[in-house]
Amino acid sequence: MRNRRMLIIVGAVAAGALLLAVFGPLVLNKKENRPRYAGSASTARTITAKGTVESSEEVMVGSQVQGVVSRVYVSAGDSVAKGQLLLEFDRHKIHAQLLQAQASLAAARAHLSEARAGYRPEEISMAQYGSQRAQTVYQEARAEYERLSRLFHKDAVTAVEVSRAEEQMRVADAQLQSSNANLVKFRAGLRPEEVRSALAGYDRAAADLRMIEAVARDYRIVSPIAGIVAERHRDAGESADINTPLFKLVNPEYSRIRAELEESEVGRVKVGQAAEITADAYPGKVFAGRVTKVFPVVQKKTQKSFDPMASFDINTQEIQVALQDRSAFENGMTVTVRFK
Repeated sequence: MRNRRMLIIVGAVAAGALLLAVFGPLVLNKKENRPRYAGSASTARTITAKGTVESSEEVMVGSQVQGVVSRVYVSAGDSVAKGQLLLEFDRHKIHAQLLQAQASLAAARAHLSEARAGYRPEEISMAQYGSQRAQTVYQEARAEYERLSRLFHKDAVTAVEVSRAEEQMRVADAQLQSSNANLVKFRAGLRPEEVRSALAGYDRAAADLRMIEAVARDYRIVSPIAGIVAERHRDAGESADINTPLFKLVNPEYSRIRAELEESEVGRVKVGQAAEITADAYPGKVFAGRVTKVFPVVQKKTQKSFDPMASFDINTQEIQVALQDRSAFENGMTVTVRFK
């Protein structure tokens, strides 16, 4: 009996050795012929990343002037059209400056018109009359001087009287020369350089008005895009300085996902790659997307995480994903992106 058991054991071992010799190489070759993946073992894992829904058309509207907010016409969450009035600053001071600039331009325009037209006929007539009167006064003063001079030679008048008459004649002569020169000027019209000076004054006044008008437009804040008011930073009565943020506007029609891929997965996501998006707001639902941009830089993580133990001291690569259906997502939502 004992010998029989030994024979059975030896036979079983021999049979096992025979099977191993025959089929062992086939099993090994099959394992070796399995497809292998380049890189580390992590390539077999699904690539996921946290992302945030944002708009590619997002504008922070700031103040271009320093002033006090007069009225605010929209609130956070309101839909706005492009060019819609959002806010107005108090315009009393700028309005006064605008009126002053308009008056200066009107005066400069009138002066330029006069310079181009030359002197009016009545002005020339007045200059001619002044010249004729000065001529008469001079002739009378000269005649008086000559009369007194003759009397002086006859010892009929004193030398003082003659001297006084001579001075009056010289004054009358000077007035006559001035009146004649004025008449010549009025008849000839303005000099070309006077016209150019009037034109320069007009251009300067027009430029000043345009500048004031441009500044006045900055006292009315209008929406540069069509979209939604995501944030409002000022109320009526509050002051603002230049570059003070007033509104944040987003256009939901251009929603996309900005995901952050951890550094260990860099190089495994390409432009055009399909993606699946899930959100806590829609349990069990999967939304389709596609990678539109892969940033060629790696930088520190910026997105928040719900895990309080998660560290921000890691490097990530930014990935942008286009949504096939944007209607279900709101700006700022946190989602999970699974790259296929």
